[in-house]
Amino acid sequence: MILTIGMLKERYSDYANPIDKVKRETERGNLIRLNRGLYETNKSVSPQFLAASILSPSYLSFDWALSFYGLIPERVTKITSASLEVGKNKNFINKFGIYKFSDIPAKVFSEGLVLIQEGEYFAKIATKEKAICDSLCKWRVVRSIKDLKQLLFEDKRIDEEEFATCDFKSLKRLALLYKKTNLNLLVSLIRKEYENE
Repeated sequence: MILTIGMLKERYSDYANPIDKVKRETERGNLIRLNRGLYETNKSVSPQFLAASILSPSYLSFDWALSFYGLIPERVTKITSASLEVGKNKNFINKFGIYKFSDIPAKVFSEGLVLIQEGEYFAKIATKEKAICDSLCKWRVVRSIKDLKQLLFEDKRIDEEEFATCDFKSLKRLALLYKKTNLNLLVSLIRKEYENE
């Protein structure tokens, strides 16, 4: 269970110094510090379910989501999330892992999200199509369809067979919302090579 320092102060209000009690419980491993003023009591929770509490609003995306959907072969160790109006990238390290947050345009933030669940924990994650768009928004800018294919399938090692299972209508709709060169090229690639299949 995720607990704020305010909730813990209330929980330990019978103690002379609730903050000292929080420190002792943290030292004993009964509380695990996630971020300033935020703690977790469950040592076995999957790390991705804590990301949105560490920095809100956010949702799982980029490499973590690409790996989750089998789009890239690598096992991803950092929990990567899309954030809103944070400015520069933010990183947090705690006992559960390394959390990385990167902003995406506000107008696309709430598009293309689904919920995943583990027990009492829930997390928002980008759909496969949204994770591709978010990633292309952050990767180096390319100038041609040929260069985009190299970026996707060679440099970033996106699995072409898995990519071919995308909902291209959804992918195209999402891509057009970003107003970014890479995403406009993605729309051109879909129209050229995937819409008539």
